[in-house]
Amino acid sequence: MSEGGDPKLAGIDLPGSYVLGVIYDDESLTLEMDFRLFESHPRFQPPEAGADGCYCKGFIRFADLEDLRLRKASPDEGGEVNYSDIYSATIEGDYANISSGWGEIELTARSIRVALD
Repeated sequence: MSEGGDPKLAGIDLPGSYVLGVIYDDESLTLEMDFRLFESHPRFQPPEAGADGCYCKGFIRFADLEDLRLRKASPDEGGEVNYSDIYSATIEGDYANISSGWGEIELTARSIRVALD
C-alpha cells in the first residue's frame, strides 16, 4: 500500500513495515508492528547512516470482527521464513487483507485502530 490509501495509514509504508507479533481472540486481532514511515509522516526522523528508513513501533487493532480468516504459513522443510516480512497489504474501510511471512490474514472489522508508540 502506498500513500493515499486508508487515512489511518497516511504516511506509513505498510509493505515496508514489519509484523512483530499477532494477538487474536474471538473479538479482536492486533498486529504488533514496526512501521516504516514516509517523510510525510509527522513522526518521521531522518534515518541514521546505514539504516534503510525511519521505523516506529506501534500496532494495528481490528476489533468487533465480523469475519476473520487466518492461514498460518508453513515454511518448506529445511527452509527459513522471516515471519515479520509483509508481502502485500490492503486496508480499505472495514476490510483488511495482509499477506506476510506469518501467513494470510483476511478480515472485516467494525473498528480499525492504528497507533504508534
